[in-house]
Amino acid sequence: MPAPTPASLTRLFILAAIGCQEPLLGNDKAPVSGDLDSGELPADDTAEDGGDDGGDDGDDGDDDGGDDSSGDGDDGGSGSSSGSDDGDDDGTDPEPEPCPADMVCVDAFPFEETNTTTRAARDAFDSYACAASTNESGPEVVYRVDLAEDGFLAVDLPDVATGADIDVHILGSLDPDDCFDRGHWRSGAWLPAGQYYVVADTWVSSSGTENDGEYTITLGHTGLSVLPGADQTFVDASLQAFDIAWGAGDTDSFVYSMTDWSLHSSLEREWVVDLATNDLLFHLHTTHGENTANARNPGWAETFSNISESHQTSLGMMRAAETYTGSYGYSMRLDGLEVGYNDNVRSRAIVVHPWEWARPEVVAEYGILGLSWGCPAIDDRIATRLINATSDGSLYFFWYPDGDWSRNSEYLP
Repeated sequence: MPAPTPASLTRLFILAAIGCQEPLLGNDKAPVSGDLDSGELPADDTAEDGGDDGGDDGDDGDDDGGDDSSGDGDDGGSGSSSGSDDGDDDGTDPEPEPCPADMVCVDAFPFEETNTTTRAARDAFDSYACAASTNESGPEVVYRVDLAEDGFLAVDLPDVATGADIDVHILGSLDPDDCFDRGHWRSGAWLPAGQYYVVADTWVSSSGTENDGEYTITLGHTGLSVLPGADQTFVDASLQAFDIAWGAGDTDSFVYSMTDWSLHSSLEREWVVDLATNDLLFHLHTTHGENTANARNPGWAETFSNISESHQTSLGMMRAAETYTGSYGYSMRLDGLEVGYNDNVRSRAIVVHPWEWARPEVVAEYGILGLSWGCPAIDDRIATRLINATSDGSLYFFWYPDGDWSRNSEYLP
């Protein structure tokens, strides 16, 4: 790429308009082939915002997941307690509480163990406010969980023995009515720092059969410390938004993408994390739309919309949908979950796609990324891995304190 000059920067802003212009391979239109270095646009520039509608997908990607074999729904509940915090006020660290003999104590994440509810030390809880009609009167294993920072606690049972039926519950105290969330294999909740309890309990059938047995459990806790370079306000908003989406049944995947549009495009402003394992899967650059960009410094995003042909980025919660191969290669569609703010992203062909102008080398050369037509394009060299990690039901969250969406979104508390 040439040395940065006012003219070359102008060409960068212009050429970026082809980002998201996505005619499918294999149809009568040729792929976009404009000279990216010179900024020349392709002759046939008839595509709509994203241009690659690819037809409507009959499946909206919903996956309610987590229905137990009894047919009882895994309805999440809201715990009345924020967790106990017995820290002293004299500035000294309190002595750690001894771990009760009938519990497993967890204060480091990720946590994983194999255990069994068969002949477990406790058998005190028969039902929970999260799903009062579900019979959980079999033996249970209780985990006392200490959280050092605010964040999202994800509980997963990746392996359960044949014949066993174990449900997991997150409690604010040792009271089954103080239930934040429960699930058949998975549960999760955003929680302030403090002490909580996770209960792996045995489901009992209508005939009275206790379906106890062996299981493997993982606990992940994601907060500011897991997300390098992120701001506390953004982290809290993103994780609380996931908590709301999780409770609404918008996903059954703990893989989550969060983007902070208040950061300059020269910075890595997208984080993809596996909430169940605390793994930061990706931390990378991503592009915003040309008409979202600030006129004086296009690296800053400032104007967002849900309008066709606006060439602007949309805000809010979206769900990853099907993958396809377009003119940029292996790409993925998104479905907006917020009416009025991003529910047009599919018809606008706002997609996740690879693009060489989303590479960090572009930042090193020009100080900003290329500008798309609204798509969150990513480094073409890692796009396939990221798309495969998030496709078919994972959530994408795009945040910015605009004063409209940020005040009215149903995904923000």
